Amino acid sequence: MKTKLSPFLIGSFVLGGLLLVVVALLSFRSLHLFSKPARFVAYFNESVQGLDVGSPVKLRGVRVGRVATIQVHYESKTQKSQVAVIAELDKGAITDRAGKVIQLTDRATLQRLIDEGLRAKIDLVGITGLQYVELDFFDPQEFPVPDRDGESEYPVVPALRSG
Repeated sequence: MKTKLSPFLIGSFVLGGLLLVVVALLSFRSLHLFSKPARFVAYFNESVQGLDVGSPVKLRGVRVGRVATIQVHYESKTQKSQVAVIAELDKGAITDRAGKVIQLTDRATLQRLIDEGLRAKIDLVGITGLQYVELDFFDPQEFPVPDRDGESEYPVVPALRSG
């Protein structure tokens, strides 16, 4: 015994499924489908054991992004290495007092925040040994931006030593 399926019912089912997929994709904040996330790099002269790709980036304890890439840069002349941590900041993560979103995708805006004292350091999540990147504002006179050779693809947030 065969039953004839209604074309309207099949079409409604397919459209409903597509709508659910679109809503699911847009609800994931880590997916940047339509915009390029703001990225910065911080160079650490210390171990970052416990920091992994996907680890949180927090500004005064509030999650504002994630670690995108971790690389070790080795300088053969000086026989020294630095850990380059490239992080992404979520769109709309930082606002001004009026609630207006600060557009961090604009390199000049992010550079202004760095000039005003935005600094990065590694911090621990409780006693687990897991680490995250903590951003905060410090006195730019006390913690100046170090001179870097060459141009970086991303704005460089100066790194402070962990406590």
